[in-house]
Amino acid sequence: MATDQQPSALADLESDLLDTPAAGTAAIRGSALRSAGYILGVLLSLISVPLLIRHLGSVEYGRYVVAITLVTIVQGITDVGLGQIGVREYSTRTGAEREWLMRNLLGVRIALTGVGVALATGFALIAGYGHAVVLGTFLAGVAMVLTVIQGTFAVPLASRLRLGWVTALELLRQALAVAAIVALVLAGSGLLPFLAAFVPVALIVLLATALVIRGEVPLRPSFDREEWLTLMKAVLPFAAAVVIGTLYLRITVLLLSLMSSGLQTGFYATAFAVISVVIAIPALTVGSTLPVLARAARDDRERLGYVVERLTEVTLIVGVGLALGLALGAGFVVKVLSGGSGVPVTVLQIESVAILTQFVGAPWQYGLLALHRHRSLLITSAAGLAASVILSLILIPVLQARGAAIAFSGAEMLVAALCFVFLRNARPDLTFSLRVPARVFAGALLGILVALLVPGLPSLPQAAIALVIYAAVLLLSGAIPRELTQALPRRAPAQP
Repeated sequence: MATDQQPSALADLESDLLDTPAAGTAAIRGSALRSAGYILGVLLSLISVPLLIRHLGSVEYGRYVVAITLVTIVQGITDVGLGQIGVREYSTRTGAEREWLMRNLLGVRIALTGVGVALATGFALIAGYGHAVVLGTFLAGVAMVLTVIQGTFAVPLASRLRLGWVTALELLRQALAVAAIVALVLAGSGLLPFLAAFVPVALIVLLATALVIRGEVPLRPSFDREEWLTLMKAVLPFAAAVVIGTLYLRITVLLLSLMSSGLQTGFYATAFAVISVVIAIPALTVGSTLPVLARAARDDRERLGYVVERLTEVTLIVGVGLALGLALGAGFVVKVLSGGSGVPVTVLQIESVAILTQFVGAPWQYGLLALHRHRSLLITSAAGLAASVILSLILIPVLQARGAAIAFSGAEMLVAALCFVFLRNARPDLTFSLRVPARVFAGALLGILVALLVPGLPSLPQAAIALVIYAAVLLLSGAIPRELTQALPRRAPAQP
């Protein structure tokens, strides 16, 4: 068995997968697994959240959300992109350099998260949130530290495209959390136990991860000042881009709440709740291919161009399909969410454009990350924030929630366009064929025309008809990349 100081030979062999054609198939299947796992996790949360709200009541649930929000802010600020940087660096380093990276990555993430938890707990105390919230914030913070350690241990799994394990561990966390909430509701527990329950859940997932990666990854952190400075220097521009990007995705909600009525804010929030779930998918799917992109960026310019182009085609197909279905089915979605309370369908229809730009822009963003173009990512995020604020200030007074939706989608379009420009500037040799995009948009247009030609058709059947026609055009025209179909599992031939 390998020791902390000697990663196993098996691990080195597995990492070589990134240099083979099989890496593409593994990344595609892994991306599909991550997406399916994410959707399943969202569905699981639909079990626990209503139970929790009804059990605690509005006041206590509000205090629960305050504690969780404080810890979530800590996670967002202290992670500063170190998880993604870790996957990229692990994919391009070998031997002792890789081990040294993992030790110091673990050390710096523990230190940053620990300081963040202390500050969050102190803020809860100073703000006078009460004993349960203060202690609950601390306990949820302890769970966050354990989760950060687990996420660092999982870096090699993501880097070696062992994405089935990554998905399984994420689902394990979600299932345990739901089970804990249900059990505590049945036991009639108060606020604090619900926050404390995150600690054993995080500990179980950490131990499960340690078993999966045993012998492959050093389990002891290092606190080397020089390596820490190297890591932080590499991550700072990217960290700023992540923080600004997180802000510009949500700034329209804040500006609308300040410039308009609570009713208009509620209209916008209903649509944004749908969009915020869907736009997490491209980061999961394309992020799963980061090891392949990073290795190609280091070793093979031609392969990098090939991977980015295929990713763009796949995300375009999926993004157009989702945007098409959501735009035409917006009436049904809004009715389900709001119970027919008068939420304008057009708000969700406008925001569906952002789904397309998020999907299409994701390969270009991760291409820039693989090429270490952190400054370009920072500029695009800053431009997106500026566009979102300016458009909101102009449009919200006139169009209310619709104006905020236009500002959000407009900023997303700008970010995607800038990512493409910066990627082409970084790698002028990258080429993108118009064959697939032309067939994708032709299929979408035909689907829209046929669906809208049927008079009096409800929104859900409209969306279904359009999507069926869209899929048929893609299949008949050969627009779906062969790599995608080849990655689908096939049944073994029957034995004679």
